[in-house]
Amino acid sequence: MPHDSWAYVLAIYGHPLSAQVIGDKYFSLMEFLARPESGIEESMKVFVGKGPREHVSRFIRYLDYEDLIPPAKSNLPMLVSRIVTERESFFVSFFNESVPITPRLHQLELLPGVGKKTLIKILEERRRLPFVSFTDIEERVGLKDPIGAIVERVLMEIRGEDRYNIFVATKAMFERKYSII
Repeated sequence: MPHDSWAYVLAIYGHPLSAQVIGDKYFSLMEFLARPESGIEESMKVFVGKGPREHVSRFIRYLDYEDLIPPAKSNLPMLVSRIVTERESFFVSFFNESVPITPRLHQLELLPGVGKKTLIKILEERRRLPFVSFTDIEERVGLKDPIGAIVERVLMEIRGEDRYNIFVATKAMFERKYSII
């Protein structure tokens, strides 16, 4: 399973100093030992991939939502929103390339605010011309807040509120119990 190479710091705590982070690609929740001399701060983007790491050292574990400390839970929505905004082209591609999960359920319907009527409008519009931005989706489909819908979906997946995961690689997936759709 692929891993995040970059992550945002949700919270720093304890002795030895630990950092709870969220991956910027798969929204994986992880915990690392932090390097106190590095100037690591909450909301900072840090390298967590293979090789030398400036702000964190040893990987400790993957986390579930329940493992997050209160400051990390508090920072989560803001940082998920930042990641979605920064990765606009990826999420716009999701609107252009998403597929049915079952004969009666489409991936797009997992987004809050997308029902059958909105789904049909999205599918018609993307057939006519692929979407190029969140603003384009908003204007052509009438989906009021595509960023907010994706952020809420990501948060639902992180909290384990649905059986389908379309954006988040959870702790259970890394333990090889499930896979991302």
